[in-house]
Amino acid sequence: MKKDDIKILWVEDSIGDILLIKEAFEQVGLTHRLDVLSDGAEALNYLFKRGRYARTAKPDLIILDLNLPGISGRDIIKEMRNDPVLMRIPLVILTSSNVDRDVLEGFDASRCLYLVKPTSFEDLLKIAGQIKDFLPSVDD
Repeated sequence: MKKDDIKILWVEDSIGDILLIKEAFEQVGLTHRLDVLSDGAEALNYLFKRGRYARTAKPDLIILDLNLPGISGRDIIKEMRNDPVLMRIPLVILTSSNVDRDVLEGFDASRCLYLVKPTSFEDLLKIAGQIKDFLPSVDD
């Protein structure tokens, strides 16, 4: 898969964070198709191809906030653990907490990245670069 063909699902409820990361991705040259969902229930429907997402192709990468209202990122991860196909999708946790690394237990460490949301745009650019660099290592 070429970097230009990458389909990313980002589950994030902060509009400000979404706008900033899109800008950071552009600045580091990460070409992608980005589907953004702000709700955990919608994310599960997307991942399991339910309802209006029945024809949606699986993402090549999932970026997930753990602290979502309703169905949390932790709940999404629990559901992913039960599906061998979803367990293989590279996963980036982008959250405000540094204490929840254990949520990735059971996932292939080479396919997971745990990042704490930065407080400055300069640091966000570094994180966007880390995500960009992470992608080639997960190609099959």
